[in-house]
Amino acid sequence: MINGTEQIQSNTSSLYELSAIDINGQNVSLKNFNNKKAIIVVNVACKCGLTSGHYTQLVELYKQYKSQGLEVLAFPCNQFGEQEPWAESEILSYTQKTFNVDFPLFSKIDVNGENTHPVYKYLRRNSELFQNNSATKIPWNFAKFLIDGKTGKVISYFSPKVNPNEMEQQIKQLLQ
Repeated sequence: MINGTEQIQSNTSSLYELSAIDINGQNVSLKNFNNKKAIIVVNVACKCGLTSGHYTQLVELYKQYKSQGLEVLAFPCNQFGEQEPWAESEILSYTQKTFNVDFPLFSKIDVNGENTHPVYKYLRRNSELFQNNSATKIPWNFAKFLIDGKTGKVISYFSPKVNPNEMEQQIKQLLQ
């Protein structure tokens, strides 16, 4: 790692070549989402200062645009201040009861470091986070990637400081 960057090896050309374990322990091919027009992939945490605002806005966007082809794929991560300490069953229960989450949640993963999940290797390498053969690390919980659902390719990266509602214009463009 050099200056907050990591060497990231990923020969994957589309998100749809990958799979991930969902929050219930089932292996899910991300090909299952290739009928969507826009996909938000986000690393989440239940005990973060950003949790309430981001989950609330993600749920609102999902409800508003799901029927038009939006999908949200949420990946819990405990790498930032240990703000996702719960087991998957607790995460699922909390997010459903507190925020009415009904978009796909996956099992906890690492988004940085030697155990970076392949989904995040792909996202980091194929976004504006990738420069000079190194990928800048995900800075915190609720980093968001907007994916073109037709191709499985990264369109934009949004830092945790950007609220999900600020993504709406780009989402609407992909949904057309």
